[in-house]
Amino acid sequence: MVKAVIFDLDNTLVDFMRMKEESIDAAIESMIDAGLNMSKDEARDKIYAIYKKEGIEYQQVFDAFLEEELGEIDYKIHAAGIVGYRRAREA
Repeated sequence: MVKAVIFDLDNTLVDFMRMKEESIDAAIESMIDAGLNMSKDEARDKIYAIYKKEGIEYQQVFDAFLEEELGEIDYKIHAAGIVGYRRAREA
């Protein structure tokens, strides 16, 4: 029986932005390891530009990033980014 439900709407229980930054950094490192030919800083700037345009919870950010930079989605790099992001988010 559920006795309580807790919501964190203002980042008091979980620092959402710190978690997001760490997850994005992990995703970028994983994409570079998988073959993305770009500096970490450049990739971060480009990903955050997409978030600024589409919203911080934009689910297709890596799709848009790779399409912009490579002209297509390289699924090896894409998958590496998603796995890196999720591992960091769930750590």
